[in-house]
Amino acid sequence: MSTKNWIKSNWSLALLLTLTVYLGACNPNPQPTALTPIPTLAPGATVTLAPALLRPVESTSVPISLAPGEGDAALGAPLFLFHCSPCHGVQGQGIDAPPLRNSHYVQKATEEEIAAVISDGRTGTEMPAWLQAQGGPLMAADIVRVIAYLHTLQGVPPLPTSTPMPVEPTETPLPPNAPTPEPAQPSLPGGPGPAASLAGDAVRGKAAFGTFCAVCHSAEGVGGVPNPGSDDGTVPELNPIDSTIANPNSKAFANNVDLFLEHGSVPEGPNPMIMMPSFGDGKMLTDQELADLIAYLIFLNPAEK
Repeated sequence: MSTKNWIKSNWSLALLLTLTVYLGACNPNPQPTALTPIPTLAPGATVTLAPALLRPVESTSVPISLAPGEGDAALGAPLFLFHCSPCHGVQGQGIDAPPLRNSHYVQKATEEEIAAVISDGRTGTEMPAWLQAQGGPLMAADIVRVIAYLHTLQGVPPLPTSTPMPVEPTETPLPPNAPTPEPAQPSLPGGPGPAASLAGDAVRGKAAFGTFCAVCHSAEGVGGVPNPGSDDGTVPELNPIDSTIANPNSKAFANNVDLFLEHGSVPEGPNPMIMMPSFGDGKMLTDQELADLIAYLIFLNPAEK
């Protein structure tokens, strides 16, 4: 091949490559035919999050099973007392909100309907949304526990009509040989239950106390939790426990404690926020769990030697 023909052939190849690059530049962002074309905005369109930010918050249902679980009612009791009792009453009797004790609504509504009211609140009322996803303080599991506790307030005796309490006599120091004072009694009636006669396990009772009791009585029962509206101002301490409840006789000690665990008690005062739930009457804890709690409280309060 002559030099002239070689130059002519390579010049044609260079021209072909230049045209290929130029045509590619005129068709930016080429895509394989198998892919969906990339959408383009209309002239003047701007991407914005405004529609999502302005969209109203939709109702959020409780995203877990509403089947009752063991211990749910016992865990729901302090949640109800701390969050709900200021309006619905410490015994569910209603103060600035409808009563929930022996409530026709609670008895007839489905679990999902009750959960929706607690989760999302009620428009036009002072009932707020309690679910965390709606800005409230409770998790979905907490709401399930509150519902379980509400069911323990159904089919219970009506509350007696309040009557003025007699003025208590001023306490005076007892002489050294005075008889032992009567042990403190809960405000709600009833005698010792089966738990007082069972052998309890203090180790299991310690774990149960941490789960069900420490939220109101503090760790190891040292007390100090505020109870607005009560005469004492705080939840009673259990370590040490009331001296009239403690007894060197373990059977007598167990009976005294069991009265409170079985039947509960409402502290004296114009409007206490926290009361002792009726763990036994409300079937919130089993007899063995109550016996274990009794054993732990006796362990925390050993008899003087």
